[in-house]
Amino acid sequence: MKTVLFACLALAASTAHANECKAIHADLVEMYSTEGCNPGLSYCYLGIVDGNHGLRGTTHFRANSGGTAPSGAPDATPYAGPFEYRTPTGNLLMREAGIVPPGAVTAHQKIVEGTGEFAGATGYFFVSGTREGGVITTKVTGEVCLP
Repeated sequence: MKTVLFACLALAASTAHANECKAIHADLVEMYSTEGCNPGLSYCYLGIVDGNHGLRGTTHFRANSGGTAPSGAPDATPYAGPFEYRTPTGNLLMREAGIVPPGAVTAHQKIVEGTGEFAGATGYFFVSGTREGGVITTKVTGEVCLP
């Protein structure tokens, strides 16, 4: 009986430590840019993120696909592309899919890869805010789970 109890406790402890998920809350401001983009890109959106759990640094985004507005939302444009969070202690590469109605932006980001302190990370973020001209101001919420 003691062996079974010990095995159950060991399994529960290893499961609890297998992934440590943390709630993310951050402010993100991005600006349209024709300089400082990843190699080969003529434009992108560069940003500053200020959040918790190490999510403080810069960002880079450039949509690599877009679509037409869904029926009933003629002014909203769907898009998708790679989004990068770059921090002093590690980076997160996300896949972002969103929609841009006039004056607003809303998106879902899924963690694809992490480096440094984010190596092996999984999770997702929701991004929502306003867009005026070439400036996007949003709130980021979600979770990052570390191995």
